[in-house]
Amino acid sequence: MKKILLILGVILLITSCASKRYVKKAAKFEEAGLYEDAAEYYYQAVKKKDSNVDGKLGLRKTGQMTLDRKLADFTSAYKQSDYKKAVYNYLDAEKYNNKIKAVNVDLDFPEYHKEYYEEAKGDYLNKKYADGVDKLNREDFTAALTVFEEIKGIDANYKDTKELYITAKYEPMYRDAAQYLETGLYRKSYYTYQSIISGAGTYKQSVALKDEAQEKGTITILVSDLSYSGYNYRETAGSVTSNLKGQLSRLDNPFLRIIDPSSLDVNIYENGQMNMQAANLAGIKAILTGTVTDVKTRNGNLVKTEKRGYLKEVKKSKNKEGEEVVTIKYHKTSYMEYKQQNRAELDISYKLVSTDDNSVMVSDMLNLSNSDRIHYATFGGDKKKLIPGYWKSKNKKSSEDVQKDNKSDIRKLKNLLKADKNIKSSATLLNELIGKSVKQITNKIDKYNPEK
Repeated sequence: MKKILLILGVILLITSCASKRYVKKAAKFEEAGLYEDAAEYYYQAVKKKDSNVDGKLGLRKTGQMTLDRKLADFTSAYKQSDYKKAVYNYLDAEKYNNKIKAVNVDLDFPEYHKEYYEEAKGDYLNKKYADGVDKLNREDFTAALTVFEEIKGIDANYKDTKELYITAKYEPMYRDAAQYLETGLYRKSYYTYQSIISGAGTYKQSVALKDEAQEKGTITILVSDLSYSGYNYRETAGSVTSNLKGQLSRLDNPFLRIIDPSSLDVNIYENGQMNMQAANLAGIKAILTGTVTDVKTRNGNLVKTEKRGYLKEVKKSKNKEGEEVVTIKYHKTSYMEYKQQNRAELDISYKLVSTDDNSVMVSDMLNLSNSDRIHYATFGGDKKKLIPGYWKSKNKKSSEDVQKDNKSDIRKLKNLLKADKNIKSSATLLNELIGKSVKQITNKIDKYNPEK
């Protein structure tokens, strides 16, 4: 709690200091007669610290002078009947007044300016509206949209501007979508209608036409059971088929629909083979077929190796002069190191074929592999003292004996002592490959677009 209060105190102190700096800068601009710049710095000071009295007093004075100048510009434009300029000058003054009011400083904004503004706005928007309607009637939608966007920015509720704005913006899209639908670009039509509905709701017949585009553009797919080149691959082929049907069914794609053969009222097979014409008449537009051509799994042997190393003994003592003396002794020992690698491979070929003309819509050959390995060490003694090395004889010294007493080699050994001892089985690795293959097939079918 004390720490939080301390942090808050520091923040308040920093904010207070910043507020004072803004006031000093504002005062300098005010002395130079640059009142609008001074007002901005006073505004920043008050925004930083609402209780800054000097900031508020300065803002009230220089802010009023700034507002008065903006209102004078508005009045001048109004008297000259430059109603466009008058409208925008007034909106600028109103925006500035609201900005200052937001930091709890009130300025004087005479009410009579509002009356003049309404008069100027009425004249200006009436002419703009007539211009927009004329452009819309001439089907100059881009120019009309610009006009109605401006009117909306000044007065969103002016006459029927909202409806005319929607027409100017979405009528060209509506016509494009209808053209796409007529020329067989069903997906393009669908997404165009969707954009119209998102922005304009039920514009004309957009909802019904969007549904029509979706229905005409949808590819109904029958997923055949994957075949296999070897009897041992039968289970894998079944797993791929099952997962593939599930993944495809869960796709958020408005143009794909997976058909269950059990839902069909007709027999689409002839002498054990798919009758493409019968399938097409049954409403199936594409058949997904595939073959598991190869499956390999291998669980490697756990290779166990005895490694030679040392236990490092460090002793500290004092000599006759009272100085600390460090003595290091290395005691020969051994530890065990283990290695194993498991592997799986999966090869699949597949294709999505149109029942209309037997053309191949999507096809690919997948050659996937997966592996996992472990490499770790075990030691029954004090692991903290163990270092790597080599010795020729445990009981005799040799010129070939070496202690690898350095940070790099010791770190590698410690990592092996802490390494994971669990390894994925080849069956698990194969299941991961099945999932990966299904994902790749699904993604490719999902991205297929006959209109590209």
